[in-house]
Amino acid sequence: MKQKFKAIIFDLDGTLVNTIDDLKRACDIVLKEYGRDYDWSIADYKKFVGNGIKKLVERAFDHTLNAAELDEAFRKVSTIYNRIKLDNAHAYDGIKEQLALLKEKGLKLAVVTNKPDNAAKDMVYHIFGKDTFDFISGAVEGIPHKPAPDSTIRALKAIGCTAEEALFFGDSNVDMQTAKNAGIKAIGVTWGFRSKEELEKENPFAIISKTSDIIKQF
Repeated sequence: MKQKFKAIIFDLDGTLVNTIDDLKRACDIVLKEYGRDYDWSIADYKKFVGNGIKKLVERAFDHTLNAAELDEAFRKVSTIYNRIKLDNAHAYDGIKEQLALLKEKGLKLAVVTNKPDNAAKDMVYHIFGKDTFDFISGAVEGIPHKPAPDSTIRALKAIGCTAEEALFFGDSNVDMQTAKNAGIKAIGVTWGFRSKEELEKENPFAIISKTSDIIKQF
């Protein structure tokens, strides 16, 4: 196994970077503007994320918005989040060191996320620099979001690897399903936003609990 894989695809939020504080703050600001007093906790928001910001907003508003209202709230939250997204976002402990070790082994590294493409690239470049990842695929109009495999297949083509040559690391059922749909072995990580139990239900290739376990897969 250790000689087989040539590339790693990482989810972003909850896998590489802890972004939950700023996502919560952006949503809370708009909820307050709309007079909604839900008082969601960090634990609540960790369950809301994973399918893109629009779905996050829908869940934060407890599915009470019609289509037009949701579009408006989504735009408001997106604008605020884009302004504050780097205020508290930070790489999980040990992630930068793991990425350096993987690059030393000559592995190709990519990010596939449902975060808007520009926001994803801004965050990755700010936290990891411009030379760490070979390709970054955020949400782009016309390309279905995860768990659809389209963005992952796009990333594989960009880095010149087949699905059999890659592993997909993520923290949620969405990531595990994305990997399965793309024909890639999935590694669930438990330091992110979702529970080990959620990951286990998707029958991933492996589940790891420490960032230092990443390099042990190769």
